[in-house]
Amino acid sequence: MSPVHPDISKLVANGKLPGVLAARLSALEPGTYCWHKSWGVGKVAAWELSEDRVVVDFEEKKGHPMKLEFAAKSLDPVPDTHILARRHADAGSLQKLAKEDKPGLVRAVLESHKGSMSLDAFEAVVKPRIVAEGAFKAWWEACKKELRSRPEFIVPAKRNLPLELRGGNLSPADALLSDFRKARELKAKSKALDAIARELELFTDLPTLAAILKEADETATQNLRLRPVDALDLILSRDELRDKVRALHDDVSPALAKAIAEEGPRLAECVGSLAVSRQRRVFDALVDATGDAGVESLLPLINRLSQRSLNEIASVLKEKGYSGPFNKFLHTGILHRSLSSEVLVWLAKERKDLAADVFSLELSKAMLSAIERDHFEEANRKANRINDFLLADKNIISDLVALGEVAQARNFARQVMLSPGIDEMGKRSLLARFIRIHPELEDILNERSGDKQEEQEETLIVSWISLGEKRKSYEHLIQVEIPKNIEDISIAREYGDLRENFEFKSAKEYSLVLSRRRFDMERDLNRAKGTDFADASDSIVSVGTVVTFQDTESGKEETYSILGAWDTKIEENIISYLSVSAQALLSKSVGEEVDLPSEDSAITRRVRITALRKIDPAPYLEQS
Repeated sequence: MSPVHPDISKLVANGKLPGVLAARLSALEPGTYCWHKSWGVGKVAAWELSEDRVVVDFEEKKGHPMKLEFAAKSLDPVPDTHILARRHADAGSLQKLAKEDKPGLVRAVLESHKGSMSLDAFEAVVKPRIVAEGAFKAWWEACKKELRSRPEFIVPAKRNLPLELRGGNLSPADALLSDFRKARELKAKSKALDAIARELELFTDLPTLAAILKEADETATQNLRLRPVDALDLILSRDELRDKVRALHDDVSPALAKAIAEEGPRLAECVGSLAVSRQRRVFDALVDATGDAGVESLLPLINRLSQRSLNEIASVLKEKGYSGPFNKFLHTGILHRSLSSEVLVWLAKERKDLAADVFSLELSKAMLSAIERDHFEEANRKANRINDFLLADKNIISDLVALGEVAQARNFARQVMLSPGIDEMGKRSLLARFIRIHPELEDILNERSGDKQEEQEETLIVSWISLGEKRKSYEHLIQVEIPKNIEDISIAREYGDLRENFEFKSAKEYSLVLSRRRFDMERDLNRAKGTDFADASDSIVSVGTVVTFQDTESGKEETYSILGAWDTKIEENIISYLSVSAQALLSKSVGEEVDLPSEDSAITRRVRITALRKIDPAPYLEQS
């Protein structure tokens, strides 16, 4: 404790200053540097004890008076050697040091802050009094290059990590090795390995590097079950370092392959948490090590990946011959409306490249469904990615419309006009693109005032049997699946740290899927109109008609039943009236020829309708 100044003792004796503050005020004699949390560094200019004040020269407040008690409570003395005191006393000399010896200035700043400080705190000391605000960015970039060649400094790779001063007299290589060996957290070890990989020219001792790789491998393997994301990141750091040194490729440590063999499906869950630059290596290794099983474990991950990550996984699966399962997953997701908005935007962006095989008119329905879904989900309302994409991509509407007939383009345009997730200005902008392609669609502008016509457009024709099945599915969702998911979330929450709790994350993500399914099912059930197809026509193709047609080139004859929206059974040649094939056939009669598209609309064939009959309504009668 500082001795009490005689003059301060008199103030205490006279009751003009609390005794507990005597030592603090005594430490602030004139000429002492001090620090205030709001006004920064200053120098005590004078005591004016008879006036009950201390005068302090702050950098921005010269001659600032402070009450004695307030000064004693709010000011802390700063040693003359502290960087802040030096800045106050002679900023010019530090400015010169910043130009001539950047590491020297950094060392002086760090030594005044116990050898470690955040970059924000460092900048607050240096700019603008030592390095001008406008010049700081360039100065710091040049400074970092010099610091990285000096082993006594630890320069952070990310801004949220500290700038540090090492102790000891180490060579640059020894300093980096020391950082790795002293690191306790897996993330810190990964960063230390990355630093070694960046400065690989410093290392000439292969046995030392091999030992480091072995230690990284053992540490990662031990932590795979408890901290899979961080362990996987350490394995990737280790392998990337090994790949840069050819002589180390003979090491027998199968870190990534072993991890995948033991934790394959669970590691797939972790991939999305890795840097995108590292995800491809895991995709590669997972598919190589586990084949079909690895692909199956990756596919559910698709809905949680960013667009950059989707590019990586699509490229890997295409290169390795797994485009089929990938495309099937996407096609099913489009039909079931289960793909995330991020995936749908990616599909549209990659429509001429990685997603060319699944780009179809059905995608437009999935996108509009997702726009509505995001509109009604509070968390997504402000970031409606699909809505923004449709407005920004000037060619997406024309590319989608080109996949179908005018009637389908009209239906698509009407759905856009009815969507609650697109604002009025956006609707008009999109409709203008439809009209540019098909001018006859301009009459949709006049249709929008007709509530009856809107209601008719929204109606879904379904068989009574499929309507009953849909209702049962909805009841199962409400009564079984959603309550079970709520219970799973509650149980998973008890497992501990939610940041590393994959059971909790998985259950929460599945709750979003269930929420989307509930929204879609409720909307579809509200739109559904049951029928037994007794009113079907046998003179023209309609809903409830069995149509037989002949391929004009091969002569092969086929028969299809065109039924309700939810009645599709391809194996029994039953198709929905909403399918592209059915849309091409509707309203046609015997003897007419039609260009019949496949379901992805990429290929058409010329067919002639040879026979029509009504479907037997008996199996589709309303159940009592």
